[in-house]
Parts: sequence; structure tokens; C-alpha cells
Amino acid sequence: MERPIFHPVGTPVERLDTPALVIDLDVMDQNIRTFQGYFSATSVKARPVVTSHLCPQIAHRQLDAGGTVGGIAVTTLGEAEVFANSGFTDILLANQVVTVSKIRRLCALAGQTSIGIAVDNPDNAKQLSEGAVAAGAELRVLVEIEAGMGRCGVTPGADAVALAQVVDGLPGLRFTGIMGSVPGPKGDDDPSAHEAKSRANLQVILDNKAATEQAGLSVSVVSVGGTHCYAQAIQMPGVTEVRAGRYPLMDHRLKPFLPALAPAARILASVISHPIDGMAVLDAGHKATAPDQGRPVLEGIDGGIATRFSAEHGIVELEGDAQSKLNPGDKVWLVPYELGATVNQYDYFRASKNGKLEGFWPISARGRLA
Repeated sequence: MERPIFHPVGTPVERLDTPALVIDLDVMDQNIRTFQGYFSATSVKARPVVTSHLCPQIAHRQLDAGGTVGGIAVTTLGEAEVFANSGFTDILLANQVVTVSKIRRLCALAGQTSIGIAVDNPDNAKQLSEGAVAAGAELRVLVEIEAGMGRCGVTPGADAVALAQVVDGLPGLRFTGIMGSVPGPKGDDDPSAHEAKSRANLQVILDNKAATEQAGLSVSVVSVGGTHCYAQAIQMPGVTEVRAGRYPLMDHRLKPFLPALAPAARILASVISHPIDGMAVLDAGHKATAPDQGRPVLEGIDGGIATRFSAEHGIVELEGDAQSKLNPGDKVWLVPYELGATVNQYDYFRASKNGKLEGFWPISARGRLA
């Protein structure tokens, strides 16, 4: 558990103890307005996925900004419980819930707020039905289609239609539609090629909508993810919502595909050693930056590159004029490569405006993996 020093409001952010995960609120609010504005003139709306920030304060700002379905999406039951207790009344758990204890918790939560759930297996649908009936609850159910993600989802076509028919006939469940996830970009993907792949994956989901309706079922929701494919999704008739996560805070991985948005969450680190001209050492290692999917990017130091990380140390290689910079006690900024894993390392965001601390925002659903 993080045990930060709680500096007073108004403290210059570069005086904060490190490592620290800092949000620039003006940048974040602009990202929210920009991204959700893409949906304002369309029938498709955004459903914010809160898993990338895990913070109710941010999610409330998202829903207040317009352009959404009025609800959020989460990835785990624990996240759903945290956000339900923070006043959110429309939650899609865009994942499968299969164990007896979790189904019991899910159905109890459905008595508190409107809960949607993904299914890709008829036996699981029957278990959810039994749990809902026993709890006197109703679950909104979306059949998840495997649309190229290589993860969860029923095989497109006849199997998907048959599962929808099973769900529609079970008590305690309300079949509302289908969902699918579109693979995100890789670091070396060409944006135009990625757009074409996204359209093809989205079409798989829409083809299953048509097949399900031809079988006599009403499909009121077609939920697609994620942030990177919004531009294609809002142009394809039949999609009703886009599950989008990283856009409020952004990260280096997604930035090339959403150039109008800027990183709002950065890691403030201190230089603790400059043992040789070509190297500086930071107090932000794996435990602060989560570099498993990609190294964070050092900001504002030409000739400085964050190259390797151990548990508590980050190594910056220095070239040219940068060799005379980054002395012990100096502060640096790192932009996370992959936001969700980084956020889960902290208990608090340091919220800032105009370079000064506004407050500590709890990352309330951090570690709620089950």
C-alpha cells in the first residue's frame, strides 16, 4: 500500500515526494471534452471504461461532460462494487463471472444498481439465471462475440445466435444485445492499416447483430471496444456504444492513434544518482512505472532516454548536453507507456492545476482484481 506524504493544497507539484502519479486536471478535462465531443452529433455514444484509471472522481467528470450512454464499464466484479458504492447506477461488467461466490455477489449488486454482464457460454448463462432468480434480481446480458481479440467471446455465427436464444429464454436474465472487443494497435502499426483491420473486426460484430435479429430477437445494444476504434465505430450503422478507456489520461502507447489528446497523467521522479556522465538513476522502477508492456518515456530532456528498470530504480542513458543534467535531487517527468498497469501501482492520484496541488484523489478500485 502506498503511504504518501499528504502535502497541502497549493504545493508546487515538483516539490511533491516521489515517485508520484500526477494528473494535470486541465489537460484531463480537455481530453474528456475532445473525445466525448466526437459522439455529440451521432447516435453512437461512449461508455467510459474506468479500469484504466479506477477513480470515481474521474468517472463522474466523464459522465458530466456529455456524449455518453450515462453509464460506465468495468472489468472486474470488485471494480463494479466500488463504483456502485460511489453512486454509479448503470454499470456494464464487460467480462465473464463464473464462480459461485462471484455470481452471488453479482446478483446482490444487481439489487443496488443496474448491472450488465457479458456471457459467452450457455452453462454460464444458466448459472447466472439461477443466481438472479435466487436473489430476486435481473441481469442485463450481452452475448460476447469473438471479433479478433483472441480472448473471450463465443464463435461468430450460429453459435452466437444460439447462445442469444438461450439467454433470451432464461428467467432473471434480460437479453439486451451483443458486444465485442477490437484488438488495439501495436507500437509499429500503421494507422491506416489499423483502421482497416478495425473496420473488419467491427463488421464481424455487426454481422452477428443482423443474424441475431433474423432469428427473431431484438438487439437493442451493440457495444464495441475500445478507444482506438471510435472513429470507425461511429461511422458504422448498428453500433450503439463504444467502450473507451484511456482517453481521459492517455498514455504513450495510444498517443499516435489519438493525436488530438495529450498525456494528463505522468510520473514525477527524483534523480538519486548520476554516477557517470552517461547515466542517471531515478527513484522510479518497476513498482512505480509498470514497464512490462513498454518503457515510460522521459519528457523534456533531449538526449535522455529511460532504458531499463529494476524494482525501485530507473536508469536513464544520457548523451550530448544531457550528460551535464539530471543531478541528484533534480525532478523528471515520465509518461507511462501503458496506463492501466501503471495506475494500479498507486493508491492516489495527485491532482494538479497550473502546476500546483489540488488534492489527493483515491484510486478507489486499485487492486480489486476479483
